[in-house]
Amino acid sequence: MTCLVVAPLLLLLLFSFSYADGRYAGATLDLGIGARPLALGEAAAAMFGGAEYFRYNPAALGMLVRGEVGLMYAPTFGSVTSPMATFHYIGLAWPAPTGGTIALHWTRYTVDDIPIYPQLSGNSYAERASQPELRPTGQSDGSFSDVEDAFFISFARTIKTTLPLGWLYTDLPLEIPLGLNVKILRQALHDKSASGVGIDLGMMLKLNLATLIDMRPLGDLCFGFSIKDVTRTTLLWNNEHSERIQTTYLTGFAYRQRLGIKDLTANVFWSVQKKYDAENLYGAELLFKGFALRVGRNVSGLTSGAGWHWRRIRIDYAFTTYDFDCAHRLSCAFLL
Repeated sequence: MTCLVVAPLLLLLLFSFSYADGRYAGATLDLGIGARPLALGEAAAAMFGGAEYFRYNPAALGMLVRGEVGLMYAPTFGSVTSPMATFHYIGLAWPAPTGGTIALHWTRYTVDDIPIYPQLSGNSYAERASQPELRPTGQSDGSFSDVEDAFFISFARTIKTTLPLGWLYTDLPLEIPLGLNVKILRQALHDKSASGVGIDLGMMLKLNLATLIDMRPLGDLCFGFSIKDVTRTTLLWNNEHSERIQTTYLTGFAYRQRLGIKDLTANVFWSVQKKYDAENLYGAELLFKGFALRVGRNVSGLTSGAGWHWRRIRIDYAFTTYDFDCAHRLSCAFLL
């Protein structure tokens, strides 16, 4: 019988298979999608405007005004040409004629060429030290891969209403997007495989502060709240082992303000993410005639990025910080 040994400790931390308590179960679901939210520290509880925001709050899809195809390829840990792992995303979101938005998404995380080493000979280190023929050669008996797929079906709809403010004020228009993700998870690790089904829920509340406070210079404020893996999604392995993914709560706001210069807009984002501990996420961006500059802070450190929107094409870049590495991310979207 052989034992599976993954040399880099980094990969061990990513593999949910190794932990019976489920703390790292479905860890790849925490990988961010979209270079814009990544550059903004993933403070995306109330972020909208792209198909990829379903990952943070499915209600964001309710604010889409036209169809969109989103793409991202993310080499992870190592060089761009020879990464230790890769992450792919493709998504399609389409506003339905009867109202609301329907979206399909697919993500894949893969780690290839994980070596398999033979079981150690002898009964102890001392025995192997005294008998050279028992020492390992350092040569692997082959390799295997870890492949983790997630398929999402998203539904979102925005409820528009007005809030009476009394005789001193006009009525306040409100937009309340509601969203749902249904996700199917599949993982293959050497000769083991697992699957599971999970649900994410989200809602937002968008209003105009200029109308609320009767100050024309003020901009739009949006609150967001989402619950990922509402029922603690269970991964069932074919060896009768099971793991449950911890529920994640994300809440926060986004504020949009037009500045004095024509076509210059500032956005500010703040979110609190709670899975095991509560963590604050921040982001800010400046937009000017299709160009964007961004900075943020995620749970590991500072992030930054830029973006360009031209006609029906949107391209975003992010430099983001992880616990063990820093990474460059590039994503694009095509408006339909």
